[in-house]
Amino acid sequence: MTKVLFILSAVVMLVATFFAYQNGRSFAQIRDSVTATNVKVQSELNAANAIVAQVTKTANDADAVKQEVDIENEKIKSQKLKIAQADNDAKRAQEELDDRNKKLAELKVKLDKLPKGVKPETLVEDINNIKKTIAESQAETEAKKKEVESEEGKVADARKGLDDLVRKIEDRKKSFDRNSLMAQVVAVNPDWGFVIVNAGQSKGITEATKLLVVRGTQTVGKLSIVSVQGERTIANILPDTLGSGMQIAPGDRVILENLYQ
Repeated sequence: MTKVLFILSAVVMLVATFFAYQNGRSFAQIRDSVTATNVKVQSELNAANAIVAQVTKTANDADAVKQEVDIENEKIKSQKLKIAQADNDAKRAQEELDDRNKKLAELKVKLDKLPKGVKPETLVEDINNIKKTIAESQAETEAKKKEVESEEGKVADARKGLDDLVRKIEDRKKSFDRNSLMAQVVAVNPDWGFVIVNAGQSKGITEATKLLVVRGTQTVGKLSIVSVQGERTIANILPDTLGSGMQIAPGDRVILENLYQ
């Protein structure tokens, strides 16, 4: 009888040990699963915070570009005023030059009308004065010519500076417009996993363009372009890029992925 009880006790202990071992393995698996889930949640949270930071930085960059454009516009206004002033100075210098040339021509006509061989002292003195006046007028004419040439050079330099500013602003505007694409998802086919976007070639989208779908400050997912038309783009949804528990829906915004790079 004692042997039987001993054998039964041994069996009970073996069974208890087996179940304890099984329960320990299940607990370890659950603990590892919870740890992995926490790590994944933290990773998604860090990614979301990074996207928010990138969106904020992009908005700040856009404001900075706008401020630069405003500054450049003010510079253009200043350059236009300088050009107008230089044009007026050149015009005034030319008018003075023409007036002195006219006086010089009148003096030459008077000299030509003097009788030949007549040289009274008073007349000689008058002639000398006229010659002196002619010499002074010629010197002033040359000076005015140089002033006109200088003003024309200033006008050319100012116009060149204005052209450079206009070209710079146009380049900045094109870059800003290209990087500020805003479109929307107008239709979603969940069965086939594709969407239709209301922007296409007219907005500069090509098959190589990388697109993001956002909702508020959150990124919903990424798109892979299938075809691009004038005002419409068809793109596949990349399932691996969808946020946890999120699906792309009509009305979601579509922007360039390179805004965040």
